[in-house]
Amino acid sequence: MKFHKYFWLLTIAFTLSFLSKAHGQQHVLHDSTSRLDHIQKTGILRIGIPGDYAPFAMSKGDSLYGADIKMGRALASAMGVKPVFVKTSWANLAKDMRNDSFDVALGGISITPERAAMASFSVSYHSGGKTFLCRRADSARFSMPDAVNKPGVRLIENKGGTNESVARSLFPAATLQIFPDNIGIFNEIVVGHADVMVTDDTEADLKTLQYPQLCRSFAGTITKSDKAMWIHSDVELVSFVNNWLQKELATGLPQQWLKEGMLPGN
Repeated sequence: MKFHKYFWLLTIAFTLSFLSKAHGQQHVLHDSTSRLDHIQKTGILRIGIPGDYAPFAMSKGDSLYGADIKMGRALASAMGVKPVFVKTSWANLAKDMRNDSFDVALGGISITPERAAMASFSVSYHSGGKTFLCRRADSARFSMPDAVNKPGVRLIENKGGTNESVARSLFPAATLQIFPDNIGIFNEIVVGHADVMVTDDTEADLKTLQYPQLCRSFAGTITKSDKAMWIHSDVELVSFVNNWLQKELATGLPQQWLKEGMLPGN
């Protein structure tokens, strides 16, 4: 009886060991498959979206809209798969990329050395830079960059994005206020809780249409930056995205999506 019990325990241990090795082998095979192959086999393209940066990507309830939402859907269609938008934030964007929460990320993402060291970028689909957004009554006060970098200036930025990093590096003398999102932040300037914001020129131009009390106080840009898709560094996936995007840019469609996103009501 003891022999049979011992034999049975050995059999269970051997079986568990085999299943463990088999699981490990499956993982290796999965790792050897390109991400593009995996996307097409599963039929799903996971797209990370902060969803608070008009005109690129905005979320409202269950609805998503903006130029980059249209781009993400068009990319998935070109792959023959379904787009699944994954909510992230500027503060968590890098962590979610490291944790493989999505395959590509969109939504007005600027190319930076830190992000490029972590994952690949597509070819650029928009060029611009940072400028200033303030109340119309303060337009003359903040017409030049030096005026922002002064004690007593209340500079407000959304948490975790390039707006915050530029503000910290270029305007250390100002009092920096960090706001949790990039939606309610504009009303903070309108009601006088903050004086000025560093943001992308595209967003500044759009917000002056949406908030008549605000203006872009600096005609130029204080930095230069490009926006692109942020992609897991899979050679085949990056190649597919770049080939597709270059063709789309040649037709002018992404530029048209951006123009549509700048229209009042979008």
